[in-house]
Amino acid sequence: MCDGSGIIFMQNRETLETKAKYCKCKEQLIYSQRLQFANIPSEFSSLTVNSFDTQIYKTQADRETAKTAKIMTANYIKSFEKFREKAKGLYYYSSTRGSGKTRLAVSLGNALLKVRHMQVKFITTLDLLKEIRNTYNKNTQYTESQLIESINSVQVLIVDDIGVEQPTNWVNEMLFSIFDTRMKYNKITIFTSNCSIENLQHDERLKSRIFKMAIPVKMPEEDVRKGQSKRDNEELQNILLRGE
Repeated sequence: MCDGSGIIFMQNRETLETKAKYCKCKEQLIYSQRLQFANIPSEFSSLTVNSFDTQIYKTQADRETAKTAKIMTANYIKSFEKFREKAKGLYYYSSTRGSGKTRLAVSLGNALLKVRHMQVKFITTLDLLKEIRNTYNKNTQYTESQLIESINSVQVLIVDDIGVEQPTNWVNEMLFSIFDTRMKYNKITIFTSNCSIENLQHDERLKSRIFKMAIPVKMPEEDVRKGQSKRDNEELQNILLRGE
């Protein structure tokens, strides 16, 4: 209706007065731009909290843990403004890789992006630190302060796999600076980790800051990703063997 401009112009036939309004495609364009900025892995981009299947876990204990995590995530979205006022995110943790931490965290990000119209950014801790280090090269187009400022300005930041990096003094200082600034300016940070906050190998100051920033959400101790991959491979093997 707007010929791609995003704005529809309407003229009153009697007064010849011209008014303008946004076309529906404008909202679609904004959402598309936010989705691209979010950098959410393509395999997770369409996932929702509602589609998180708690029955795929083998044991009753893990199914109950997954169910609790799903309920907490859904209620977080429902009462998001309350958590936003306190700059509180969530901290998904489990010592088992492939347990659904990233899947649920990204589903939360998708909901905040689409339903709450928030600006969301997904990045692993290792990639975040790597990007900061890259600013030290002479040929980079961004300075360290510019990159950190862009990270700190994001409304919702999903930090995946915190704790896998070596907790050097530089790492502790850099992460503390980022998280401390985000908390002061009421920015939401969502974490995933292979250990609880208490068991992170970082210094106490950084762990204390994360405690203030996020509510722990325990995830199951089962690698469902491995199980799904095994099932997928078995189906493909049957195609190879039988030509189905």
